[in-house]
Amino acid sequence: MEAGKDNSSNGNNRVEILIAEDSATQREQLQHLLAEHGYAVVAAINGKEAFAAARRLRPMLIISDILMPELDGYGLCKAVKSDDKLKDVPVILLTTLADPHDILKGLECGADNFIRKPYEDKYLLSRIDYLLMNLELRKNQRMQMGVELTLGDQTHFITTERQQVLDMLISTYEQAVAINGELKLREKDLAHSNQVLNGLYRIAEGLNGAISVKGVAETALEWALELPEIQAGWVFVREGESGFRMAAARNLPPALECAGAMEDDCVCRRQLVSGALDHVTNILECERLGKVDSDTRGLSYHASIPLWNGTRAVGLMNLVGPEKGLFDDEELKVLYSVGNQLAIALERAHLHENLEQLVQERTARVARLNRVYSVLSGINTTIVRVRERDELFAEACRIAVEHGKFVMAWIGLFDPAIQHVTEVAKAGWDDGYLDQVKFALRGKRSLTMEALTSAVPTVCNDISVDERMSRWRDEALKRGYRSMAVFPLLLEQRAVGAFALYAPEPDFFDEQEMKLLIEMAGDISFALDHIAKEEKLNYLAYYDALTGLPNRTLFCDRVDNFVRSHAVREESVAVVTFNVERFRFVNDSLGRPAGDALLRQIGERLRDAVGNEGSVARTGSDAFAVSLAEITAGADVAHTLEEKIFYSLSRPFTVDGQELRISFKCGVALSPDDGSDAETLFRNAEAALQKARDSGDKYMFYAPQMNARVAEILSLENKLRIAIVDEQFVLHYQPKVDLASNRITSLEALIRWNAPDLGLVPPAEFIPILEETGMILEVGQWVLRQAAEDQRRWRRQGLNPPRVSVNISALQLRQKGFVDSVSKVIAADKDNPAEIDLEITESVIMQDIEESIRKLNVIKAMGVGIEIDDFGTGYSSLSYIARMPITALKIDRSFVAEMANSDDNMMITSTIVSLAHGLKLRVVAEGVETEEQREILKLLRCDEMQGYLFSRPLPADVMEAMLRA
Repeated sequence: MEAGKDNSSNGNNRVEILIAEDSATQREQLQHLLAEHGYAVVAAINGKEAFAAARRLRPMLIISDILMPELDGYGLCKAVKSDDKLKDVPVILLTTLADPHDILKGLECGADNFIRKPYEDKYLLSRIDYLLMNLELRKNQRMQMGVELTLGDQTHFITTERQQVLDMLISTYEQAVAINGELKLREKDLAHSNQVLNGLYRIAEGLNGAISVKGVAETALEWALELPEIQAGWVFVREGESGFRMAAARNLPPALECAGAMEDDCVCRRQLVSGALDHVTNILECERLGKVDSDTRGLSYHASIPLWNGTRAVGLMNLVGPEKGLFDDEELKVLYSVGNQLAIALERAHLHENLEQLVQERTARVARLNRVYSVLSGINTTIVRVRERDELFAEACRIAVEHGKFVMAWIGLFDPAIQHVTEVAKAGWDDGYLDQVKFALRGKRSLTMEALTSAVPTVCNDISVDERMSRWRDEALKRGYRSMAVFPLLLEQRAVGAFALYAPEPDFFDEQEMKLLIEMAGDISFALDHIAKEEKLNYLAYYDALTGLPNRTLFCDRVDNFVRSHAVREESVAVVTFNVERFRFVNDSLGRPAGDALLRQIGERLRDAVGNEGSVARTGSDAFAVSLAEITAGADVAHTLEEKIFYSLSRPFTVDGQELRISFKCGVALSPDDGSDAETLFRNAEAALQKARDSGDKYMFYAPQMNARVAEILSLENKLRIAIVDEQFVLHYQPKVDLASNRITSLEALIRWNAPDLGLVPPAEFIPILEETGMILEVGQWVLRQAAEDQRRWRRQGLNPPRVSVNISALQLRQKGFVDSVSKVIAADKDNPAEIDLEITESVIMQDIEESIRKLNVIKAMGVGIEIDDFGTGYSSLSYIARMPITALKIDRSFVAEMANSDDNMMITSTIVSLAHGLKLRVVAEGVETEEQREILKLLRCDEMQGYLFSRPLPADVMEAMLRA
């Protein structure tokens, strides 16, 4: 709530007025106005606050805006008139609206007056005075009356006081009078503007028929004098740098008709010459009319219109009248446009008056420009349509000759390394000219090399005299070449080519032609950049950036085409997918650059072996694919694999001076039996590849029954998830025995799955699935805990159990919390700690050798033994074996099984034993099943054995009984 100033000295007896206005600016202005006139004013920011103030203060008058938050003006008025204590308080509504419905709403809510914004201060004050003076009269003459009003299609019946209706009608009438006055004033202004604009347009229209400078000027002045207030005028045209001559004058006053009156310089002409008069201006007082003492007919002022044609000041037109400000801003803008048209008309007339030679020269000039415009337009159209560089070049040369009428055009690509330009496209009359000049393109004075090295166009406008063309002048002139220009083609701010144009006339390449042709060369350069980027994107979308081979997308697209074309001849297409075995070890041991180099060599050999680059693709980090066409039987594929591909890949690869031998696994799918489209064939070849990995075969063909196996695996996976929840796994234990004493030294914990519907499932059938799905982490942790718990239980029973070894998978070892999980299992019972060993295959350790060694060192420090399982079958290095914190090596069963029959296996076994003892490690032989094998191992000084000869893996309760015995 805001209070106004007390200004009762003005004689208004401190009549209190309440203002309701949500606009702070309008509220303050109205409050200030009323306070200055002696009213005590109170202000509210919305209708709700105003009504509360009215009930509290009971003002003499309320002035309210209509549009307000909380409670609008209509609502406020209605609330006041409905209040017994306030109903006699007059209400004036203020609004920017002026619709009849607003008046109707005002009557309905009981408003006493209705004033439209913006209002005049005097009018508002008079309405306030009127209402306040008639307050008593209104109280004594309250008479209700009914009024029927029709607005549009609706009839409204209003019951209100007669005085209110009278006041509202008076208010409405006064508003109508004010609006009518405004409309008449605007109508008058509009009529004046229309008269001026029509006159200005008639000036422009009248210029078309005039053909001489004088005729153009007189026509312009004739129509200009039709403009309101314009009584005289004249037109000056430029001559030379600063000279002027009178082209025409109309209705000059006597003072300016005397000799020499119009010859002197004036401010208008000086400003035009200096360039300052670049717009139409109202001169307050004409300098010429101000100087003379004779009759001026009362004319003192004029508007100066500069006549500009582009950047040239053609002349000046002055229009004279008796009043200041002859034209408003909008009319001045139109006058400037008229001045431009008058300038063009004057130059056109000037050209018409000049000699026929000038006409011919200008005609030829326009024709040349049109030729160049046609070339520019044609090449831009080509750029939008063409997607290949060679086609763009050929079309550009053709358009230059056919549309631009150049005798010859050619484009060459620039090799900066050897400073040589190779022509790639040409059109027009060459007749061996380029063959003669190519040898000299390296020359310093060659226009072509000058353009390429400077990256700016070079021009020879007269071949007959230009020294730079002396060596080829005769040949050029013989073929009709009179002038030439070379435009560099730029890509990433480097000159990559040149576009040369030969014209049949000398001095062809002037400023305007060059401006357009430089734009043309820029457009071609832009198109080259776009094509280069598009080619790069297309390449990345369909090719492998490392090897340059097609990727899977392009490979499948081509295979689809092969399948469709060969199906007609009843021939098959084979899709072969390759996987490089243990490729990650190459990256880990030799570095990624070496791995990349190896992949490039593999791609090259596959390409050479297949003999068709498009039939080879890189489909993954260490995966490739090959398509073989014209296949009539699976034997054709086998022959190609064995005799070409495997032979090529079996040779050593040389990377960073080292020889590497790489092994592969392959999967094969044949159309149409294994699929009739590329995606199906590829997917089935991948399935066959997986089968080859599992089986150990070098390559496998896809067979439909593999789908059944996939479904079986999925079912098994679901059952395994249930098995984890229901704890369906059990541990069996197989002893390890000292060969010398035949005493049990340790037990290996081996997991079994006791499935309700399948019985006891061997680990070979479910361990791979656990590893593929990641469930091995949870199951492996269970094995650790259960083996430790069984050992503790046996110890609590006084059985003195041996150490227990547990197999660890690659996923477990790579897990961040693996060391902590082992520590928790061992220390689960501080009074009865578990004695656990870990069995890890060498290939698992070698996947991340440094991290593996770090983890195993920590684990060994806990008292845990580390045994390398299946030693001799993986990829390892003796230098790393020496660094590993291991306690034992386990000889793989494949060597033990064939010792008696194979000298090689005997030698390998003996070497492993010697190596282990040299490193102070125990040696355990796996898979010992015969007395002969045991005796050989004893002779080789092997420490321990494990196998069916001593015992099969036994359930925990059976093993417990064996320990008791």
